[in-house]
Amino acid sequence: MKIKIYLLIISLLVVSPLMVLAETTDSSFDINTILNELLSGEQATSSNVSIKKFDLSWSADTYVPLEYEGRALPVRGGKVFVNADISLSDGDARNLKYSWFLENIFQQNKSGYGKNSFYFYAQQRPGGYHTIRVQIFNEDRTIFQEKTIEIPITKSEVVLSRHNNDQFSIIARPYFFSINKLTDLEFEWTLSGQEPIISSNYNASILDIGVSNKNTYQTIEQSLWLNVKNLIETEQSAYNSIKINI
Repeated sequence: MKIKIYLLIISLLVVSPLMVLAETTDSSFDINTILNELLSGEQATSSNVSIKKFDLSWSADTYVPLEYEGRALPVRGGKVFVNADISLSDGDARNLKYSWFLENIFQQNKSGYGKNSFYFYAQQRPGGYHTIRVQIFNEDRTIFQEKTIEIPITKSEVVLSRHNNDQFSIIARPYFFSINKLTDLEFEWTLSGQEPIISSNYNASILDIGVSNKNTYQTIEQSLWLNVKNLIETEQSAYNSIKINI
């Protein structure tokens, strides 16, 4: 508004001396046209944006094994990123303003010009979802688009597999934990009739089961339980069990 006032004052200072000239020259000398062009110049440059394509995408900052080829999924307490993927056919993307909403609540600190990405920490429990909405517009709102995305929340998991080497081993592969490194997890192994083995060491995801003086012709089926806890985000945990013959 201040810019328009300044432009009006400047225009009057420039145009007023010309009004006398207009009275003595060709009537096609239109002072109003010149004034309108001066006043509209600022808006013409800021509104010159044309959106060709607009999509929303999300990603989760959760741990997955190196060999996993799927998508990392969000869990309660985990960080989730949402990006507004914009393709322009004309104009400058810096002239676009983004208003982000989490569960229809305006996120003022994460909104503004050029803020085409947004993050939040999931609070929903497994089976629930978060709703994210973004509005994109220019200064005078001659350009306005809106999209909404629902992001499902899952639970942390742990998968157990057998590995036969010099000794019988069980390998645990955790999925979807909010951790920086594997040692942020605590592994609690429990074999039938034995005391639990609890550890957060770098190799705690591998349990070596020593079998000494074993009768080759006789096996015993036992249950093995594993409980994995996140030492940072304590609400995140996973449980699994298998039957093993030793």
